Amino acid sequence: MRTILGLIVVLAAGAAGLVAGYYFWGRPTDWYDVDIAKLGEGPEHDLVRYGRELIVDTPRYIGKDATDPAMRYAGNNLACQNCHLSAGLQPFAAPFVSTFATFPMMVDDQVLTLKDRVNGCMRRSLNGKDLPHDSREMNALIAYFQFVGKGTPVGVRLPGMGLRPIAEPKDPPDARRGEAVYAELCATCHKEDGQGEPRTPPAVGYTIPPLWGEASFNAGAGMAKTAYAASYIRDNMPLGIDYKAPVLTVQQAWDVAAYIISKPHPPAPPEPGPAGD
Repeated sequence: MRTILGLIVVLAAGAAGLVAGYYFWGRPTDWYDVDIAKLGEGPEHDLVRYGRELIVDTPRYIGKDATDPAMRYAGNNLACQNCHLSAGLQPFAAPFVSTFATFPMMVDDQVLTLKDRVNGCMRRSLNGKDLPHDSREMNALIAYFQFVGKGTPVGVRLPGMGLRPIAEPKDPPDARRGEAVYAELCATCHKEDGQGEPRTPPAVGYTIPPLWGEASFNAGAGMAKTAYAASYIRDNMPLGIDYKAPVLTVQQAWDVAAYIISKPHPPAPPEPGPAGD
């Protein structure tokens, strides 16, 4: 009898452990809930914090009007966070959560490193020049990507990464219709002339970024591609909404993207090698 009872106890304990194992293994993780305030002291953590500052306040450190002329790597005063919302932690707003774990990657039969990818953004979205690979700024950005991606599976892009695929529009994207959508839903923030809202001097940069003109991204940037811009706009604009409750219809997103892209932008730079944006 004692043997039977012992066997029952062992089996029950094993079953409980199996259930607990499946519970923890299958329990969803919110990879986008990252709190940098929990970081302790020390130079490694200081580097991560500096990386976040570069994302949030890019023009202060490396923008075209940065205090130190030697640090003016960007050709405009946009911040990385103007596109990578919430310091790269908003799903489907080109977040950084899987970034460190998915590089290096093959692009056009060539190896693309994460530093190469950063400099692709420097040349196009920020319309500037490459950060030196061994600079503190480059190392800080990489440290931040590694921090927000801690524990993420290697080589796997988690749900919410990149942009959400957008449905094809019912009608071809039309800049004239997009102008009306822009006037109704976008101009309040980005202004009628598309130049956004500059920060109050002596601060540099924008509270709302410009969407066209010399102060904006150049023609080689991802946002200069209609499908990319439409997907981003649909799931993230007006500012404050997310992909769960979009304001613009699919057609409106395509149309306003076509309108923004029809406006002047700086020319795309020559490409030194493979880089995506």
